Amino acid sequence: MHISQIDTDTASQTDGSRFVGLAHKRPLLSQLTLTLLVSAFLLATANTAFFARVSAHLAASPALVPLAGVMAFAAILLCIAVFTLPWLVRPVLALSLVLGAVASHFQDRLGVVIDREMLQNALNTTGNESRHLFTTAFVLHLVMFGLVPAGLVLWVKIKPMRWWVRLLHYPLTIALALAVFFGALMVDSRTFASMFRERRDISSAVIPTTPIVGAVRLAKLKLITNRLVAAPIGEDAVEGPRIAAAGKPVLTLIVVGETSRAANWSLGTYDRPTNPELAQRDIVYLDKVRSCGTSTAVSMPCMFAHYGMENHSETAARSNQNLLDIFAKTGFDVKWYDNNTGSLGIAARVPETRFTATDDPIACASGECTDAVFLPTLDKALAEITKDTVIVYHQIGSHGPAYYLRYPEDFRPFPDDCRSADFGKCTPEQIVNAYDNTVAYTDHFLATLIDRLAAQDRLAASMLFVSDHGESLGENGLYLHAAPYFMAPDLQTQVPMVLWTSPSYRAAMGLDQDCVKARAASLAGQVTHDSFFHTLLGLADVTTGLHNPDLDLTTGCHG
Repeated sequence: MHISQIDTDTASQTDGSRFVGLAHKRPLLSQLTLTLLVSAFLLATANTAFFARVSAHLAASPALVPLAGVMAFAAILLCIAVFTLPWLVRPVLALSLVLGAVASHFQDRLGVVIDREMLQNALNTTGNESRHLFTTAFVLHLVMFGLVPAGLVLWVKIKPMRWWVRLLHYPLTIALALAVFFGALMVDSRTFASMFRERRDISSAVIPTTPIVGAVRLAKLKLITNRLVAAPIGEDAVEGPRIAAAGKPVLTLIVVGETSRAANWSLGTYDRPTNPELAQRDIVYLDKVRSCGTSTAVSMPCMFAHYGMENHSETAARSNQNLLDIFAKTGFDVKWYDNNTGSLGIAARVPETRFTATDDPIACASGECTDAVFLPTLDKALAEITKDTVIVYHQIGSHGPAYYLRYPEDFRPFPDDCRSADFGKCTPEQIVNAYDNTVAYTDHFLATLIDRLAAQDRLAASMLFVSDHGESLGENGLYLHAAPYFMAPDLQTQVPMVLWTSPSYRAAMGLDQDCVKARAASLAGQVTHDSFFHTLLGLADVTTGLHNPDLDLTTGCHG
């Protein structure tokens, strides 16, 4: 045998011995010790927002902040313990660490709460939208506070226990967590009870408790709603006398905006010219319309429902047909076109078309389509419509964080804009500029639709635009949207609405535009998403017992 071969064999044996030695050196911990360590690590690394809010709330009693931390620790321990069934300890702990790292990144950097609604939004998010969230900062945070600790948890050995001890360990850990929580609470129950009752944003900031509870609630909701069958509504719906006597097809164009907040519309009170084109059109503008929710998943089904904002839930939405079904059974040709996440089941019983990057090489040049992708479908409809028609356009609008992809490269009225989906790479001014560019492009898009509709008189055309929800741009540390409604700022719940009717529509349907403007002005600050359903029934002249004239913006304005 050659000396070099002996050296190689010796080196291999040495490396193997080191590996075996490393394996033998794996820490040996009890199940309870490991669970307590993971809970403590999560408290320390994933709950910056929780401690910031608690410290601000208890500024007059700083000695209570550590006790609030003890309660948060107990809540984390309890949440983990419930799922740490025997023989699943390390996988559950590892998953909790990864979940904590993901949730804390978005909560700390964007101010978002990972609750049931946010998780539902994540399920509805397209691949293009989700990839913008995977920034370098996110990956580094995930590796450092999620994957590496999870790897260590999987590497550690757990002390063996008799089967009956292991089974007993489960309820004892839960009991320990409850004892710690209520023990800390009772030190000053009045202060803490008041804090959790008045500041739900504090309890919702505990990670990973809120995401885990949210996931359970979402799973339960899906199990219920997936078995539901939509009940018919508006069985009495018929075309009214005006549309029957119109003498030409009636086209109702519905534009569902995305993430457009009223605060940045110059048609309202904003001091930057974000709506120069609509300002030159004969429209009815309603400022600060209150949205049903702060996310598309909540607001959009609510807008098309008959039962109103106060009664909305996903169960209610799935249990009932909607506005489009009423139009269809009345005899309208109904079509849905989507440049976003899809209709979320609203168009389940009518044709739905979703655009992809291959549909228009110009509008989709960046790999994601701007809303210009809708325009060929309108041109085609204007040439081919022979019967009363309802068309829905679901915009990409101002969807973030990649605002710069929502408008063409050469359409930048506010040029110093954020050209990244990572807000950490941009100044606050650049983020606002990029967002304002999206508002200006929506202004241009809506004006273009109006001009093409107005250029013909073969159809009696009307258009109603309203955004699904607003957006936060860093105010009070919040970005994007989908904040829980109880804590959402007005910036996320006040949206713009635009109503336009063509001269041929006004003549055929006897609509007094000045009357509509006066009615809108009289309702300033009172209009909500509830008006969407009833105004569209009025515009299309559909008669049904579901129609509420008080919520119809055209009531009293038809001759």
